Amino acid sequence: MTRSAPSDDGVRPYSTAAGCPVAPAGATTYASFLNVDALLALQEPGEAHDRLLFVVIHQSHELWFKLLLHELDHAVSLAGRRSYRVAMVPVRRINWIVRSMIAQWDVLDTMTPRGYLEFRDALESGSGFQSAQFREIEFTAGLPDRGYVASPWLSDDERGRLSRRLEQPTLRQTFLDAVATTGQSMVELLRDPVDPELGDFAETLADFDELFALWRSRHVLAVERQIGAKPGTGRSSGVEYLRSTTTRRFFPEIWEARSIL
Repeated sequence: MTRSAPSDDGVRPYSTAAGCPVAPAGATTYASFLNVDALLALQEPGEAHDRLLFVVIHQSHELWFKLLLHELDHAVSLAGRRSYRVAMVPVRRINWIVRSMIAQWDVLDTMTPRGYLEFRDALESGSGFQSAQFREIEFTAGLPDRGYVASPWLSDDERGRLSRRLEQPTLRQTFLDAVATTGQSMVELLRDPVDPELGDFAETLADFDELFALWRSRHVLAVERQIGAKPGTGRSSGVEYLRSTTTRRFFPEIWEARSIL
């Protein structure tokens, strides 16, 4: 038994064997802190080999969506207090998260259409269109849709969360209100802002919009690669519907102003 190595705070809570820390009984471990056992129990491979790949990709997206919402709420709060420089921090984090999600479609592309067909029927009426967290992101960023809240597949909890989002400030409206307080038009803000921090914040929001549009486009290609032009699960039109969403923008005013500059 070797001597225990001090932790970052100088405390020696662990003994070490062969250089590896050994936690005393009852101590917090990596697995317990992250609830690893519960997390890994959520993936059921099934008989089809590629089902696990599909489940992990989409479950990880839902985890990223949870963090996106956490950061979006923070950004709205900070921007509402006119702390634009600080508000850029969560938005930049969001942008890196979206980049990560875009890259995940490359992993899904390793699945062949044959591999997908082995478990597609198990999805039955399930569809990514039904992701409540994704809709929360759209609602909070600047694309609220009251009609979606009446969707029959939503649970009471999901419907309640979405309804509350509809009553909260969006990042788009918070930003537009901030621009209005400067007395400048959007074109003037982008050309010669009286508040340079707000001008920088606008460009960070444009990054977010662009990256999210890239995520949507990459999603379209990933789906088309698997099912072509066939209808999607959940009675959706599949690629046709997804392609129609690629022109959506959270901050259209920022893009429109570029045509005038």
